[in-house]
Amino acid sequence: MLASMIPDLQKNLENLAAFDMLRELKVMFEQQAEQELFDTVKSFHACKQEEGQSVSSYVMKMKGYLDQMERLEYTMPQILRVSMILTSLSKDYDLFVQNYNMHSMGKTIAELHNMLKLAEKGMPKKAKAPVVLAINQGRIQKKNKGKPLAPGKGQVKGKGKLAYTPRPKVPPPTKKEHPTKGTPCHHCGVVGHWWRNCAAYLEGLKKNKASGASTSALVGVQSYIKNVDM
Repeated sequence: MLASMIPDLQKNLENLAAFDMLRELKVMFEQQAEQELFDTVKSFHACKQEEGQSVSSYVMKMKGYLDQMERLEYTMPQILRVSMILTSLSKDYDLFVQNYNMHSMGKTIAELHNMLKLAEKGMPKKAKAPVVLAINQGRIQKKNKGKPLAPGKGQVKGKGKLAYTPRPKVPPPTKKEHPTKGTPCHHCGVVGHWWRNCAAYLEGLKKNKASGASTSALVGVQSYIKNVDM
């Protein structure tokens, strides 16, 4: 027994009898084994199949926890082992779990593993998420950024010339001089404006309109007086 121990442990136990040696070892490592069992059971119950994880890697991970518990002298019944694996599968396997429970198959973990792999092969592949597509498109654009255009895309091969005729630039229209520049007004004779914009002409036009309105009013009053006298 001592030969299988590390040197430091051999020195501490070499003077003890076999029974006392076993009792000492139990005291030293029992608490450590209990903690390891607790951590293993906790990890086993918390383990769930992740989105996109293959069913084979998931089942083997669960089997590893079960084997570790068995080494720590905690053996779980076979039916409970299989049930724990089935209940922690992703939603993609809901129909498989339903059929398994209906037929009460009672398989071992190895047999369940093979059945799940066959079910996984028959499932349709899911489309990539929008975030993944956006990342892939960004990588493609970044990869193509800075590359010269291939021949036939805007250039003639070997000549470096454009494959299309550039549109000629149209010069802007010349500004026309003001039509009244150098032309005298027909009303006042001043150069620089038309007669219809002449201030003297417009002022006279206002006066004529005012005098015409007064004359019309006077004629109307005279006609009214004549009618009254008659």
